[in-house]
Amino acid sequence: MKDTALYEQLLGLKSSWSVKKVELSLAEQRVVVEVVLKKGQVWADPTDATKRAHVNGWSERQWRHLDTCQFETLIKARVPQLKYSDGSVEELTVPWAERYSRVTTLIAGFVIKLLEACPTTQAVCTLTRLSWSTVNAIMVSAVERGMLRRTEEEIAYLGIDEKSSEKGHTYASILTGIGRSRVLDLVPQRKLEAAVGLLETLTPAQRASVKAVAMDMWPAYMSATRQCMPQADKPVAVAAPKVLNK
Repeated sequence: MKDTALYEQLLGLKSSWSVKKVELSLAEQRVVVEVVLKKGQVWADPTDATKRAHVNGWSERQWRHLDTCQFETLIKARVPQLKYSDGSVEELTVPWAERYSRVTTLIAGFVIKLLEACPTTQAVCTLTRLSWSTVNAIMVSAVERGMLRRTEEEIAYLGIDEKSSEKGHTYASILTGIGRSRVLDLVPQRKLEAAVGLLETLTPAQRASVKAVAMDMWPAYMSATRQCMPQADKPVAVAAPKVLNK
């Protein structure tokens, strides 16, 4: 299989795109894959089904991809800017990356897996040779997609805790769902107003479903819980785990 055909398969290119050439630089330990649009492509106008979109210009774009045999791999292409009948202009979405992203979806997915496994963002940067800002942007985008998919559900047990930074002078309050071991939200500071605002990120129905809240003895957290979820401010009997005899 030719290298161009190989990368077409790896990138999952559709019929409108093809790999023109693949350049390997041993000195820079880098692979550059040039992708082009096939001739004669037309696009529908989403603002008027009877018309076609027009090419308003071109943008030279480049994306970081997964390494090829430990060589840094870049995808580059000229991407058209489409103009619609209502006067709006947007860049065409390419099949290997999100619009305006600087990385491909495959390496973004890999970074998310590393973020789940590595103790720090800097560790992920070291492993992937990506900048801190790039890794952070991937993380922020993943969180935004997760928030959009979140549905209203009952949460029986919550956890509220604080996290400090800058030698303990800056605090954030974190709300977690204990049952599914996930962070629900966080806000700056650990004052009463911050704790109330944090609990109010839950819907009234969700707050009513809470049976108990785990926290340290910080007064602001206790007061916020009594204010927002008075039914949770009661002892809850939890069965002790059974001990199996060997």
